[in-house]
Amino acid sequence: MTSSERPLNPTDGGKYVVIVGQEPTQSSPSLTLSKALIGIGVAVRFVPVDELGRLDWLRMLRSAKAVVLVSYLVVDAYRLSQLATAVASNVPLVRWWVGTDVLNVITRDEVRESAALLDRIVSANVCVASHLVDELATAGVHAQFIPSVLDPDLIPSGVTPWSDEIKPILVYMPSGRKEFYGLSVIEPVIAENPDLDFIVLADETHALASHPNVESFGWVTDMNGIYARAGCVLRITDHDGLPRMLLEALLRGLYAIYAWPLSGCWEARTKDEIETALSRYRAVTQPNLAGREAILEMLSARPDRQWESVLTSTFVPLAARARALALAIRIILFHSPDR
Repeated sequence: MTSSERPLNPTDGGKYVVIVGQEPTQSSPSLTLSKALIGIGVAVRFVPVDELGRLDWLRMLRSAKAVVLVSYLVVDAYRLSQLATAVASNVPLVRWWVGTDVLNVITRDEVRESAALLDRIVSANVCVASHLVDELATAGVHAQFIPSVLDPDLIPSGVTPWSDEIKPILVYMPSGRKEFYGLSVIEPVIAENPDLDFIVLADETHALASHPNVESFGWVTDMNGIYARAGCVLRITDHDGLPRMLLEALLRGLYAIYAWPLSGCWEARTKDEIETALSRYRAVTQPNLAGREAILEMLSARPDRQWESVLTSTFVPLAARARALALAIRIILFHSPDR
């Protein structure tokens, strides 16, 4: 096996889904999707198309049932030609939108133009949140909503046991994007609420560790123990999709203070709104059963099965195959994706 082929399951004899554009690292959405698909018998391969020669890519496409793309920025000419080759070979291209990629499309002209060009050969667009569908529509991209797929290992069977003491509050604060995740609002909240404990995750710089009521764990590979200790999630982001951490917490009966509207959460963006929500949290005496029920209802039509349906039913229209072939040839000959 070459380094360009990275199967996450031993199925080699039949068709498989190819995922491109995002490495299967840590808790990347594509890794979670692959685990869920493998769990229901769908074979998956991660392929770095930028590193793969054209002939090797064509050989791989012979057994591909679909290509799923996760891409946050402009799709460069070589990757675009590889994707166009897949569509010209009658392999459907499904673009999966998870959050920041949508933000980039609606705020950056060059990303929006790249998305519009690629969309001419995409068979289906899938978003993890319903508001992302609406945002993409403003850029002329039509998508369907399938809720975020959860890691099967992190789907609980019931709620986390409650206690009389106020449980710690979880904060996700990745090292390279602390301001995007609300550092300037969250830090004064932590400082002014010394009676509450906070568990900060994913910040390898430990920027908040100096506060006596903060535990800073950096990156955590096993969240089950953390969820068992916590009682609430605080997530204040500039933009968002449908965070898996939030869903996993709500399914356990944890409370959530969230900057975006979502059933079962307290919506808050400003410091004052967060303080109001924290006052409500101090007063709770039982798990957030309403939040759990809201998420169970959202996930009742299983996202993994919805994905299976999309991957099974999606096809490449003849006109899209023709457009893809013309696009691939144009890029190969002239190194330009111009329309």
